Amino acid sequence: MIHPLDRLGGIVVSRGPDRLRFFTDGWGDPAAIEAAAIPSGDPRPIEIEWVSDATDDGINVSVGIFDSPVATLPHHAQHGAVTRIRPEGGADRMVVLMAAWNEHDSRARFGIARRLAQRGIGSLVLENPYYGIRRPIDHDGQPIRTVADFFQMGIGAVVEGRGLLATVRERGFTPGVAGYSMGGNIAALVSSTMPFPVATAPLAASYSPAPVYLDGALRGGIDWDALGGEPLAEPRLRETLLRASVLDRPPPDHARHAVLISARSDGYVPPTATRALHEHWPGSELRWIGAGHATLLWTHKADLARGIEDSFRSLARASHR
Repeated sequence: MIHPLDRLGGIVVSRGPDRLRFFTDGWGDPAAIEAAAIPSGDPRPIEIEWVSDATDDGINVSVGIFDSPVATLPHHAQHGAVTRIRPEGGADRMVVLMAAWNEHDSRARFGIARRLAQRGIGSLVLENPYYGIRRPIDHDGQPIRTVADFFQMGIGAVVEGRGLLATVRERGFTPGVAGYSMGGNIAALVSSTMPFPVATAPLAASYSPAPVYLDGALRGGIDWDALGGEPLAEPRLRETLLRASVLDRPPPDHARHAVLISARSDGYVPPTATRALHEHWPGSELRWIGAGHATLLWTHKADLARGIEDSFRSLARASHR
């Protein structure tokens, strides 16, 4: 049964103001969609310029900027931003936290990162292309105006996440990747491409964007008319979104140390989509929590942080055998 707050969220998305709609400018550049591909191979570390640093109550917070390694991003998204949150005394583990859908304010991830810092784990909170200070400045409302925009954002986040993991490893830390909702899907995609061991925690995550945007509450936010009408557009959009599927990639060895967390009453991410990811990664752990999509994030941050920590622990145990 879908949680009442998730059901309400779906109503707001489908009946709310136009600024909540996405794909309002249609499919976008078909060449950009066709060219979008999940990267593989050895990622190159990202050079980060740290521009601010502060410590309060035993937690150090630094903000850094970098030039995105994705040359095809639009001008407004070419310069990236990342926030590092770690214990004042340092950490030997560092997780890259990926952004959720429409997350222009990273406070939810900051809450998880602070809990991780209390457990001795550092975090790099990446601001996605098209989000926050990287969103377009020529219009208000939803920055993802086309399907091509969506793929540019998603592939950009995967490439940047891979680069940050390479940076973490180069600096001598044990790397990890996690994220909530869309961020969990991107974290799983990132992890599936890594040539070295990575602690992995997809939280409220699907194996692909397709079940989330077409079978969950976000379906009501799609501007179907701009895509050519729902009956014609739906099969094409599903096929397009399924191109970004973890199920199409062989499980890396470190996937058996992944910890997945799912809400039993999730109205945004079908629980079957999380289960499919878990089954594709033999040995991974799937934890169910009695909550909806929103309440899992709002009221169970400690459980989410514990899942990330436990993935690091499982990976460490394997390396000492």
